[in-house]
Amino acid sequence: MQALTRQRRRLGTIVWLTTAMLGAATARAQAPDLATPRWVVTDATLPRAASLNADGIDLVKGMAHDPKASFRDGTIEFDLTPPRTAFAGIAFRMQSLANYEIIYFRADSGRWAGVQYQPVWEGETTWQLYHDDGYQRELRRGLTGPLHVKILIAGSRADVYVAGDSMPALAVRELKRSQAAGGIGFWVAGGDDTTNANAGIHGLSVNLSSPRLAAASRETHPPEQLLRWRVSPRMPSDSIDTPLTPPESIAAASTWKIVDAEPSGLVNLTRAIGNPAGPQRVNVFGGAGWGIAFARTTIVSPRAQTRRLYLSYSEGIGVYLNGTRVYAGQNQNGPAKLGVVGPEKEFVDLALQPGDNDVLLAVTDRAFGWGFRARLDSFSGVQLSTKIATTQSNRRP
Repeated sequence: MQALTRQRRRLGTIVWLTTAMLGAATARAQAPDLATPRWVVTDATLPRAASLNADGIDLVKGMAHDPKASFRDGTIEFDLTPPRTAFAGIAFRMQSLANYEIIYFRADSGRWAGVQYQPVWEGETTWQLYHDDGYQRELRRGLTGPLHVKILIAGSRADVYVAGDSMPALAVRELKRSQAAGGIGFWVAGGDDTTNANAGIHGLSVNLSSPRLAAASRETHPPEQLLRWRVSPRMPSDSIDTPLTPPESIAAASTWKIVDAEPSGLVNLTRAIGNPAGPQRVNVFGGAGWGIAFARTTIVSPRAQTRRLYLSYSEGIGVYLNGTRVYAGQNQNGPAKLGVVGPEKEFVDLALQPGDNDVLLAVTDRAFGWGFRARLDSFSGVQLSTKIATTQSNRRP
């Protein structure tokens, strides 16, 4: 009888230990692991019931990132939960929270509407510069609910697949930042809900084997495009407006740099000189403030003549010919007053004098991409030449 009692006691102890172990395991599985080493969330807002583990995270807004990742080329795959608000995506090759590449998705009225690539410098996203074919696409209709995403990245190319499709939803023409390895992050922007998760990724996997991607067609520009400029450092500004007369302080600036346009003709000032408001620690969605910079070239004319200069810019511009402002414009479209840089549609007629003509542009910006495009008319009677301008005079000689 005593032996039977001892046996029952041992069996009870085993059952209790087994139940306790199973209960602890269940608790660990159900509780969000907020101490997981993968994600740094100091610059992200987590929902009240945070879901955070090694292969997924839900966010209200901001960026959660894995700073220990060393990703350059490979495949990033995940499931993206439907956002309550507008934008959610993956950052890669992160050098900091303000410098990275990003591919993100846009939702509209309960469906997945579009996918877009942007490079980010000093906290400024650049969709106003990279918004056309090769950088943004509308998604096929009927995509709702969680979206499976597979991104293949190799060198300066990336292909984005969704929902198991055999053809890429977006073939990124050219990744614009340097191809240095860096971290991976999850980015959520837009919306006013600060309690519930606006979007999440789950099932995140990263493969470092470099895929083989087809080369993309090169962008081109017309022969009349003005491609080389000398650009001033950025300076603070309080509005979109440009000054009637360029400030004397820029005349002899030794820190001006030569900037070449991209193959499309775009002069990307965000890439060349940074955020118009100055360097930011993180992306400031909507901008941190206005800035202004000056770009200069010299047009050499064999005789006195009038030639037309076509422009596209973001977001304000002033054109100065031999020290006199001859044009001022603003590119602010729609209710949000955001202007994209595309084909040149605005123009100003330049009354050129024989010899060297100093052409100076003042460009203002606040957010989403700082840059311009400029070309001369295609009149073939007299071929003009350009050369890199000096920074010694703003005035007519």
